[in-house]
Amino acid sequence: MDDQVVLYLMPHKIQKKRYDDMKKAAKCRKFTIVDDFSPEVTHIVTEFETQEQAVRHIGFNTTEENNEESPEFLKISWFTQSIKARKPVEIQDHHRLLRNTQEEVHVEENEGASEPRFPEWACQRSTPLKHQNDFLATQLEILQKYAEMKDENHDYSRALAFRRASCVVKSFPVTVTNVNQLNGINHVGPHSKRVIGELLDGYCDEINRIVNEEWFEKMKMFTGVFGVGPSTAKKWIERGWTSIKDAQESTDISKDWRVQWGLAFHDDLMNPVKSNEAYRFTEIIQTEAEKILPGIVVQLTGGFRRGKHQGHDIDILFTHPNGEETGFLPKLLTRLEKLNMVLCGSHESSSFHEKVLSEDFKLTARGQLDHFEKWLGICKLPKDLVSGDDAQIPLSNGLEKCTEIKENVDSLDDYEPKAKKQRKCHGDNSPFTIATSERDWIARRVDFIMSPYSQYYYALVGWTGSKQFNRDLRLYSQKVLNRKLTSHGFYDFTTGKTLPANSETEVFENLNLQYQHPKNRNC
Repeated sequence: MDDQVVLYLMPHKIQKKRYDDMKKAAKCRKFTIVDDFSPEVTHIVTEFETQEQAVRHIGFNTTEENNEESPEFLKISWFTQSIKARKPVEIQDHHRLLRNTQEEVHVEENEGASEPRFPEWACQRSTPLKHQNDFLATQLEILQKYAEMKDENHDYSRALAFRRASCVVKSFPVTVTNVNQLNGINHVGPHSKRVIGELLDGYCDEINRIVNEEWFEKMKMFTGVFGVGPSTAKKWIERGWTSIKDAQESTDISKDWRVQWGLAFHDDLMNPVKSNEAYRFTEIIQTEAEKILPGIVVQLTGGFRRGKHQGHDIDILFTHPNGEETGFLPKLLTRLEKLNMVLCGSHESSSFHEKVLSEDFKLTARGQLDHFEKWLGICKLPKDLVSGDDAQIPLSNGLEKCTEIKENVDSLDDYEPKAKKQRKCHGDNSPFTIATSERDWIARRVDFIMSPYSQYYYALVGWTGSKQFNRDLRLYSQKVLNRKLTSHGFYDFTTGKTLPANSETEVFENLNLQYQHPKNRNC
């Protein structure tokens, strides 16, 4: 280690155990590291985002005449790379902390400014379901949706740019009435800014053209079918199909079970799931799950946990504090089948391995898949359960509507899944035969996810969403903290260890972030 390099690792915003591990790693490589700031320090390493923030905490004056001898203010990423190289690596611009512009400093000090300082990452901001810029957010998401459906080169980055701009206006603390209010804010690029300016003036030609485009309307209609993505939807349009009925009547349809059942039950699945329906279905699952494995944790996740009043599916996360989850999900599915609640679905065994926690990854338009055991499918919910009021229909009524139990559903101990992926659908009848028959139930999309208890709170954050909130959580972890966050855990590349979490609050503490209630994660 060069004797001229003296490190000061600022403890602020760093979890104590991680801070101690980092100091040990530096000393093992014979780095010169001091416990307190002093004039001999040449390199300051910190979790703060700007140099000014760090200066305020150590009292160092960067405006003095000897400023050329000021220490380097560096991100954790420089420290991590130096530890790996066993010597201080060359300092690049991306290693240095940002410096506030005069405009930013002025805004911070002037509470009455029209351009309040704004956190860069969505996971640093509160984004409630109801906010002051709903019109702007909705219009930007039209552009996002259009780019996603084009699904061509650079369209993913375009879609993401519009989504990020939408997230900004959703969490903006005041109503945007002038586009200049968004000056200096990350993730509102020139294109988004131009669109917002036109919307505030009363008319945006680009959005007006898109919403009146026949292709866009067809793409929205076809991608609304369960199992159909942009690629399949484009093929259907190329065939000249103009309605869902065209696809339903075709003899040359996809062999994907999701598309077949999605077309047959399209009307059911397009009918939004109400929050009271989702919670009451979860109560039914809780009751049946307890009969199989007492003490099982059953948690409704997704948009409903974030406070939404309706959604397109029901996501339920399971775990058990004693780690007894092995074999539970197949038993639950068999029980629900005998209660005549399962229509069709696919069971996937866990594909988790330790390298998942640390190996490189990329976020895509489809999001990052996890490796939990899960069942993705369609369930049958009694119509009375769907349409009734909470006070009128108790839980027992919902269970009675699931028809008679054909066999003893308690004799399930010998059930084992036969394959990593196992699809099972309702009898030998075709989806359309079942859909058009007289029935007292409605089809609903349901996902069951089984998490080991050691990974549960990371899984809970991941499955609660929103997608963009999770995306920013993971990118923030990667780019700012040099760690990898997944729904399975939190890996620190500096120490080579995972950080456990015994609550959602602790997940945020591990990320050095303020805890955001699920209802404030609606970006």
